Amino acid sequence: MSIWFKKEVKDSLANHCILMFSGADALSAVAALTTAHLIRFKVIPGGILNHSHLITYLMIVSGSLLFLINLTLFNGYSPHTLMRLKRNYLVVFKSSLLWLLILPSITLFIEVLPSVSRGFILIASFLLFIMVLGARFVLLIILRELQVITALRQRILFIDWSPKTELLAEKIFTDRYHPYEIAGIAPPPGDHFSHPPSMQYPVLGSHKEIDHLFKQGLVQIAILADVDRNQKTIASIISLCERHLITFMMIPLNFQILLTGLQVTTISGIPVLGITELPLEKPLFSSIKRLFDLVGSLIGLVLFAPVILFFCILVVIESPGLPIYAQVRSGKNGKLFKIIKIRSMRLDAEKERGAQWATSQDPRRLRIGAFMRRWNIDELPQFWNVFKGEMSLVGPRPERPELIVNFKETINHYNARHNITPGMTGWAAVNGLRGDTDLQERIRYDLYYMENWSIALDLQIILMTFMSWKGAA
Repeated sequence: MSIWFKKEVKDSLANHCILMFSGADALSAVAALTTAHLIRFKVIPGGILNHSHLITYLMIVSGSLLFLINLTLFNGYSPHTLMRLKRNYLVVFKSSLLWLLILPSITLFIEVLPSVSRGFILIASFLLFIMVLGARFVLLIILRELQVITALRQRILFIDWSPKTELLAEKIFTDRYHPYEIAGIAPPPGDHFSHPPSMQYPVLGSHKEIDHLFKQGLVQIAILADVDRNQKTIASIISLCERHLITFMMIPLNFQILLTGLQVTTISGIPVLGITELPLEKPLFSSIKRLFDLVGSLIGLVLFAPVILFFCILVVIESPGLPIYAQVRSGKNGKLFKIIKIRSMRLDAEKERGAQWATSQDPRRLRIGAFMRRWNIDELPQFWNVFKGEMSLVGPRPERPELIVNFKETINHYNARHNITPGMTGWAAVNGLRGDTDLQERIRYDLYYMENWSIALDLQIILMTFMSWKGAA
């Protein structure tokens, strides 16, 4: 467990942490733009101050300020982001991409700023990503070692106990750099737990002790367990939280899964809780993704045609026969289609046992097949499936129908992943979940992608696909 600070000290340290990250970002942005100017124009801004130098300084300052604004727009200074390197990576990537798109437009409409070189913008956006992310990483390591970064954590008090609260508490407790920390477990009004609480965490003896914890500033969030209780009890707990400015949350009893689209709306003035449209269910976003897929698949087919041909030749040399094969997979809304792949196994791979999951040490694989699967090269012909609209560049990986025939009945939320077009790569795949891996975990990652889709997330996954081969089988 990390160091616990008094409320006043915690708030002060948290503000100082955010200021340090802001300062590091500003210095890194200025350094990135200055370096980009040197690389592109072979000149370091300086010397005798003149109009040209003023314009250069203005460009560097305004460009840095724009990048800091982008970071703020993407919640780059929230504790959830600052505590985790992966979230920093995503936020800085999105900010760099947005900067790359916005800066040229600004220079067209603001006469003080001259139109900038395309080479400078490309170099600067790349350096902004590398240098800002690098500075954040170094600062994060330093603050972790000093245990100062824990001041950004929010402390959670669980009210009552259930299997779901235990699962959530375990995830928080085992993650050293989680943005939340467990303050303890309190009984509900009446002082009787619905399930025996874990002795791994501090347990209050009475519900009345909650008021003391709140007054001392030792808790920022109260989470009510997902057990059946009357409205009067819930209202009293909410009222207690309101009096002490504590954020109230509750794990819902009747929703087995919470999607980002779960929102409170009103029907004829009555508030109702329900799942609204997910991003890719909106026509505009689905059209943008399809256009992205068309352009990406055409580029992929042209760019990787020599690579596909080369590995097809290697497959034929090791195992004579057709190097390309088609396999039936389940697509959007369960519609079947034929996926195209470079053969990575023997021709008789399914002769004895039929269809089965591929494993990391599968004896059916060719020697060149192991290399191709490790680097996702066997998937390259699927650019044709993407071009035809049967697949997307990014999405849940399509499965063989004979292997998943009973999954929608036996595995919770499995069929939800078929609401969108399957992809060549996906959020689950780049996190090591493909082939013979935990299906429940794969579904969780697929649903996260569906809830949080954006072009920036698609680009991140594509980049991670080339950089990572974790879990490939």
